[in-house]
Amino acid sequence: MATNNRKHGTALLYDLISQARSFPDAIVLGRGDPDFDTPPHIIDAAEMAMRERGNHYTPPEGILSLRQVIARRVKEVNGIEVDAATEVVVTNGGQEALFLMVLATIASGEEMIVPEPNYNTYNDALTFVGGIQVPVPTYARNDFRVTPEQVREAISERTRAVLLVSPNNPTAGVIPPADVHAFVRLAADHDLLILADDIYDLFVYDDFEHCSPASLPGGKERTLTVNALSKAYAMTGWRLGWIVGPEDLMAHVKQLKAAITGGTSIISQYAAVAALEGPQEPMLAMREAYVRRRRIVLDALDEMGMRYGLPKGGQFVYADITPTGYSSAELAEKILQEQHVLVYPGSAFSEAREQYLRMTFLQPEEKLREGLQRMKLAMKSIMGSLTR
Repeated sequence: MATNNRKHGTALLYDLISQARSFPDAIVLGRGDPDFDTPPHIIDAAEMAMRERGNHYTPPEGILSLRQVIARRVKEVNGIEVDAATEVVVTNGGQEALFLMVLATIASGEEMIVPEPNYNTYNDALTFVGGIQVPVPTYARNDFRVTPEQVREAISERTRAVLLVSPNNPTAGVIPPADVHAFVRLAADHDLLILADDIYDLFVYDDFEHCSPASLPGGKERTLTVNALSKAYAMTGWRLGWIVGPEDLMAHVKQLKAAITGGTSIISQYAAVAALEGPQEPMLAMREAYVRRRRIVLDALDEMGMRYGLPKGGQFVYADITPTGYSSAELAEKILQEQHVLVYPGSAFSEAREQYLRMTFLQPEEKLREGLQRMKLAMKSIMGSLTR
């Protein structure tokens, strides 16, 4: 079955996922869904909530006990001081959170500066509100770093906000703390808002460091920060995220949340309390596994002769396929059809990035090695045909 190359973004990804389901031995090396199970103490908390607390609506901003736990978490992990009563909103996963952030800050005709490539739902949200994406390109040669100079040059009289996702999805780039300081100063100088995505803040590798813009002087009053439990606690299906920020902006977020979906599942909220307050060893074990798997993927790409930006955080590798002569959608489908391995085309995250594939390391090591070995066979066949 041929992929419709006119499809882009989420539609293209779901088309490939649908094709992969037709292969019983398919190995998924693209989708960002952890292969670990939700830790048992979180499930126990959810069961207790179902039996004792799970029968009623909650406030649209979330139960106070969870908002208090989130406030402690962002202070301890991110260095962000917030008032649990007025500056925290619980959401149906990170997906709703990032959509609400855009709706709360961008009006029709206003611009948001977006480092590219980036997670495509931000662009979907911008389209929904009539906002204008101002892309700033990043490249593998400098590990997909977006610089303050690039953002400064992109600012216009219509600019309302700057999007900072660190670690980035899909590139796994991490913004250095010195650059985060510069972005906050730049936003203050031009009276801009910052939309900060910290979803992968617990997954930073080697000696690299995560820095939240809202933790810096001048940052909190102009920054909305999103996070979620999906990746850190293997809770993608529980749909639990949050936004924190200054009271005036959060009041708008709360109004939107109430109008669109109302309160988040009470069961997931009590599970979230257990996740954030309970034992952190399961999350740390996942992180250690990702460190090992990251090395396996990078070694395999080196053997294939594929270039990539060093994944400093997150759960992804964004690999350059320029030498193959294929578009990313064409190559992803060819690898899937020939070797039953699903990798994600870079064009799904940025239409200008036809020369990249996104790979994840969210499979057990044995399956990960098998998938990479199959991918090596596909790439060997492809590169061999170019030399004949």
